[in-house]
Amino acid sequence: MGRLFSVKLPLAAMLMFLFSAHADEAPDAHELLRVVRMAQTGQEWNLTGQLRVGSVKHPFKLAVAKGTIRYEFTDTGDTLTLRLGEKGSTLEETKGGKSARVTAAKFNQPVFDTDLSYEDLALRFLYWPEAKVIGDDAIVAHSCWKVEVRPAAKDDSQYTRAVLWIGKDDGALMKAESYDARDKWARRFTVRSVMKRDGLWLLKQMRIESAAGRSADPKPTYLEIEDITK
Repeated sequence: MGRLFSVKLPLAAMLMFLFSAHADEAPDAHELLRVVRMAQTGQEWNLTGQLRVGSVKHPFKLAVAKGTIRYEFTDTGDTLTLRLGEKGSTLEETKGGKSARVTAAKFNQPVFDTDLSYEDLALRFLYWPEAKVIGDDAIVAHSCWKVEVRPAAKDDSQYTRAVLWIGKDDGALMKAESYDARDKWARRFTVRSVMKRDGLWLLKQMRIESAAGRSADPKPTYLEIEDITK
């Protein structure tokens, strides 16, 4: 799911215009989604972190550059490469030296034994055609717009809708809730803590919860960033 990355000056200028031009009105939801997509890869970073469920850890190296987010899991040697384009995203998985695009047949499967699915990691909801601002809120002292998004068709996603909390000042994705066909929440992502590097606020820990959970070990999943270099 989305991470909290900083933005370059052109994107910061866009945010200032978008959010201050009509301070008494909510901004256009599709423009907000575009800002989030740009914010995900707004600067070049090399990071180390882990996906953690209880005491089970899957450490990774994470490289962010030029519209691409690449996870290299150091315990298995597998990689997941996400490319964010203007009109859609693609997710590629490399296992045993062989690479293949992740297709819809695998979207609802978990990444390792975690609450994170391949569809979540692909950030497909940032491109869903139906979007509207439904209010505002605060997450970790971050003032956010709440945006509801829906896929183009029922068979286009395992979810029927999602609600996103988007930072008003930086376009950061601070929280997301996805809903199933019964309109019950299915998966929830929440930024729990952030850290400051070179005057910029970045993700430190995100909590990922699934309503179904893992029957054998119903603990939440955490995406944690341990070190960042620009």
